[in-house]
Amino acid sequence: MSDMSNNECHLYQNTQSYAHLITERHAMLKPHMHHPYQLGASLYMPATRQDIWQVIKRDKLPTINSIIICLEDAVSHHDVELALERLQTLLHTWATHVDSINEPIQQADMQSEQPTRPLVFVRPRHPAMLEQLSNFTHIDLIDGFVMPKVDMYSLSNWRMACQNLSTEMLLMPTLETAALFNPHHNQELAIGFKEAFNQPVFALRIGGNDLFAALRLRRPKNSLVYDTPVGTLAYQLLGCFVPHGFYLSAPVFEYLDEPTLFMQELTRDVSLGLVGKTVIHPSQIALVQQAYCVPLSILDEAQAILHSEAKAVFKYNNTMLEPATHRAWATEIVNRANVFGTINDGNNDYTARL
Repeated sequence: MSDMSNNECHLYQNTQSYAHLITERHAMLKPHMHHPYQLGASLYMPATRQDIWQVIKRDKLPTINSIIICLEDAVSHHDVELALERLQTLLHTWATHVDSINEPIQQADMQSEQPTRPLVFVRPRHPAMLEQLSNFTHIDLIDGFVMPKVDMYSLSNWRMACQNLSTEMLLMPTLETAALFNPHHNQELAIGFKEAFNQPVFALRIGGNDLFAALRLRRPKNSLVYDTPVGTLAYQLLGCFVPHGFYLSAPVFEYLDEPTLFMQELTRDVSLGLVGKTVIHPSQIALVQQAYCVPLSILDEAQAILHSEAKAVFKYNNTMLEPATHRAWATEIVNRANVFGTINDGNNDYTARL
């Protein structure tokens, strides 16, 4: 925070400065068993819905990667109590049938072909609701929480709300407030995320629509998000948070009648290393999953880079490969292939692991 003006520092009321806790890159990230690529196609489901249990046990949407049970924007204020009651009912139902529902495949077991449930997250409206949810019976059945509108102004409140959560809960803060347009703020927030929680930060979600709203804009219908000011910010967020070891997920694409543009944006999402994309309709699920499938030639290069006897620099498929600089990329390619399978270069035939 030393680079920030005194006025900017003063704005972070009720927060503590984390600048003195800067550590080596990745050093404070806590290990967990699931890989963020398992988010894949993520579907927000209002907690008022009564078919969430059918999705968890894969009677509905059998190929969905992850779901987010929403108590925030997808639930109107007068339906909040109903949503909380239905979440409690869902947890009780889940607990009754827990022995019949397989856990999601863990990173160490991604080669398993057994059917599994999707990853399940809950999104509370605010830190006080998260603290309330931490006391729900059977809340440990879910995989984690999506925390909306997290920035340096609210980080301390979210940190306090997580104090009673299991250390195995996965946290997904959402980057979607006007503060995110300040690069100095984001550097402070990256450090704060590494130190604030006892639980692992699974991924950071880029909240595209809220970021557009902060600019008094809406995403244009005929443009990729990356051709807008929010796309410019997305590149900045990658440059800020990924070097600290975090994964980011891609903004939602809300236009169902633009499948070609959707696929073009997915191609950019994948190329940037974003680990998943929120879907708003079941028709988008297969498109997300196919976009994340790894071409066999790319997987071949990644495995060559990771080979124990790989040379320091070598030519492979008419490409110069250098394990010292390409190893992190190669590791993520293998992780992606383990989750989404592979695709033959030049055609649409692919082997999925879903």
